[in-house]
Amino acid sequence: MKRTVAATTLGCKVNLYDTNALLEGFVAAGYDMVDFNDFADVYVINTCSVTNLADKKSRQLAGRAKRRNPQAIIAAVGCSTQANPDKFRNIGVDIIMGTSRRNELLEHVQIFKGEQIISIESQEYNKNYEEMSSGSDTNRTRAFLKVQDGCDNFCAYCVIPHVRGRSRSRSYNDAMTQAHNFADAGYKEIVVAGIHVASYGKDLEGQNLLALLRDIAAIPSIQRVRLSSVEPNMITQKFCDFMAETPKFCNHLHLSLQSGSDDILRSMNRKYTAAEFEKAVEMLRSVSPDIAITTDIIAGFPGETSEHHAETLAFLKEVKFAGLHVFPYSAKAETKAAKMGGQIAKETKTARTKELLALGKMLNTSYAQKFLGHLTDVLIEEVRQDGRYVGKTTNYLSVNFASPIPFAQNDIVKVILEKTRDGVVCGHII
Repeated sequence: MKRTVAATTLGCKVNLYDTNALLEGFVAAGYDMVDFNDFADVYVINTCSVTNLADKKSRQLAGRAKRRNPQAIIAAVGCSTQANPDKFRNIGVDIIMGTSRRNELLEHVQIFKGEQIISIESQEYNKNYEEMSSGSDTNRTRAFLKVQDGCDNFCAYCVIPHVRGRSRSRSYNDAMTQAHNFADAGYKEIVVAGIHVASYGKDLEGQNLLALLRDIAAIPSIQRVRLSSVEPNMITQKFCDFMAETPKFCNHLHLSLQSGSDDILRSMNRKYTAAEFEKAVEMLRSVSPDIAITTDIIAGFPGETSEHHAETLAFLKEVKFAGLHVFPYSAKAETKAAKMGGQIAKETKTARTKELLALGKMLNTSYAQKFLGHLTDVLIEEVRQDGRYVGKTTNYLSVNFASPIPFAQNDIVKVILEKTRDGVVCGHII
């Protein structure tokens, strides 16, 4: 009987890419993939350390897997294990790896004899991009193409430079080879991802992100190219010209903000002001008036007063984002912010988070309503048992629709958008 492997991913799209790459190695070695909630011989948890809650959940998932099959090999990799290997050692995780040399995980599993294996390397001076080729995504519609890792920004709240190391880029040839492999596998949308993807090419002679995006978009069978997340200082006239000249580039950007208060942005060591952020948005809307701009917000950063919070709320309303990802501030021991005065009480952070989430829901609904009555392309991600379909538009609206004509996952179909309900747009085929 074949051995089975199950994996789960916490955190960002880069983590999802890395998980898929690890699973491919197991499948190539003869393992069958099963759902993480099922009985398996090997469980892989790709951890996240962006918040303390993510750290905790990473360890909880390891514990649940061990209870599901006490004889299974439990492997944990990624940011949380890199930052806190002892916490995983102490709960009996069998194989503990960080954010490098993860291609060796399969080998560790195959030689595992019951004695705990720990492979953690310092990321402080890591300048080498770890090649982990992934040929698939779990939903078989969007392929995540990782082209960059690490970060040089050292934002006051962020642990990423400490656990993933400095920014480094994947070679152009490797990135394009995999993009073509995705196209050959039938994918229609490629999401170009990285920890700080705007840094792509800065450590490579003659390469830059826009040139890579342009060449990916030139692959005939690829119909959509999307970016995972970018900083506002990437939005230049050259970037806007690229958008205007590249119809395949999705009409959506996740533009990281974190706060609408200049005082808090300075404390966070962000490299822009609220006015500069707004200028970037104006530039984007000058070439694409209906672009969906989503963002991240941290609630309750140290020193954030009620006035700072009010500034953020006002700024979010003024910019009219299409959606918000809201996180209560989480102190990470390795970061500058953890040592700052003015730490905010949990109750206050919770209240501010709820207020921001409510605003985000309102902004999302308001944005979606602008497109009601429009005919738009939807990439089908899910074919439901009740005969309905769920998919995404190029501007990242989730659409639920019915059709008398049968479609398949990964089809792109034209849908009339008719109403919004609980963050989803409902539509129908003509």
